[in-house]
Amino acid sequence: MPSIAEAVQALQPVDAESANYLDYHRRRYRYLMEAVARVTPTRILDVGMSYQTMLLRELYPAAELETIGYFDYRFPRMPEVLHTEFDLNDAADESAWPDRGGFDVIVMAEVIEHLHVAPTHVLRMLRKMLRPGGAIVLQTPNPINLARRITLLFGQSPFRVIRDDPKNPGHFCEYTVEQLQEIAARCQMSAGEWSLSNYFGSGRGWQRVYNGLCAVLPGQLHEGITMIVRVL
Repeated sequence: MPSIAEAVQALQPVDAESANYLDYHRRRYRYLMEAVARVTPTRILDVGMSYQTMLLRELYPAAELETIGYFDYRFPRMPEVLHTEFDLNDAADESAWPDRGGFDVIVMAEVIEHLHVAPTHVLRMLRKMLRPGGAIVLQTPNPINLARRITLLFGQSPFRVIRDDPKNPGHFCEYTVEQLQEIAARCQMSAGEWSLSNYFGSGRGWQRVYNGLCAVLPGQLHEGITMIVRVL
């Protein structure tokens, strides 16, 4: 079985349009898989299939793997990987929740910021799908990162207008660490395990200088949040 670094490096873009996306997120995928490894997965639910789905299959071939959300037809169907088609914005209706459960790890990477429904509805649904002692590995952008603060200082909005495509609308809302912890507590979950990192892009050149500034200046200035949310 390959190491996390080897598996991430071996990822190939599924089409020409996503090549830049993969290069930009490659370091994030490594960071995500390192977080998943800390919870020893044997039955995994991936919320919002993407390149991390391929990594989960590669790194945990013996684990049961399922996906939920919109099916991304750019990616090939994987043998023995069940997909549940479900709009996560429908999680506000408890009667609509899919009848799935028994997962020890749920991966929700770069998803929560794309939802217009209150995140408590989604976390309560996912909590019900977890085994006792299970965990959600969550990744999301940090809305108060250094670049956003600089943009605001120049009188510009750091956030983009919602797109027309309902399956790719952009970011409705981004959440700070403290907000995510509050949301988790409202869902009877604990979010005490978290880290901030600049894992977007290559991390070389000017980004190395930027990363250094984020590390030494006060405040939560890094661009990405990775959090392990556990059932209380």
